[in-house]
Amino acid sequence: MNNNKANTYLSVLLCLMIGFSLSSCTKEQVQQEEKQAFTQYFKGTVGTQAINVRNTLRDDDRSQLQGSWSGLDIAIGNQIEIYTVNVKLPKELLNTTNEAKLRFQINNIQKKQYQINVDDPYETDFGTFIYLMKNPGLDNQVIYQTSSLKKPFNIEITKYEFPNGDILPMVGGKLNGVLYNEKNLMDSVVIQNGDFEVWR
Repeated sequence: MNNNKANTYLSVLLCLMIGFSLSSCTKEQVQQEEKQAFTQYFKGTVGTQAINVRNTLRDDDRSQLQGSWSGLDIAIGNQIEIYTVNVKLPKELLNTTNEAKLRFQINNIQKKQYQINVDDPYETDFGTFIYLMKNPGLDNQVIYQTSSLKKPFNIEITKYEFPNGDILPMVGGKLNGVLYNEKNLMDSVVIQNGDFEVWR
């Protein structure tokens, strides 16, 4: 009788353990599938043309739109979080020889507005900046950037969260402002109604 009871308890315990294990695996699988299906995007008006760049985390080539997170330790127990977004703009958008490159970065990122007017932002590794590069790497390369002599460019971070305890954040926000040719402030590119959400 005692052996029967012991066997019954062991059977029930084994079933419960298998059930918990299957439940845990299913939850992890669902979270992984949700992550892979997530569509990140950048849309708005650059110059006079509308743009809508999208990809999912399933895509093999996500070079058109990427986000990257960095943690910078400044003291024991303190860390500054930096987030960078890279967007490749189609050649047709700005009538360029090859794809233009839009890059913006937020140092000590939080959900708030950032007014950016730094000079030479592309020379900064850890700063807050935005710039657009036409024909990168070519002889006719032109860099459009913020200027301390002009009205600041506005980036508002509206989302900064770690879904399901992920180690990397999902970041979203809005962009509006003007970027100026680094060699000629009379030449500029306007970005309006910029809207983005990225995770990787």
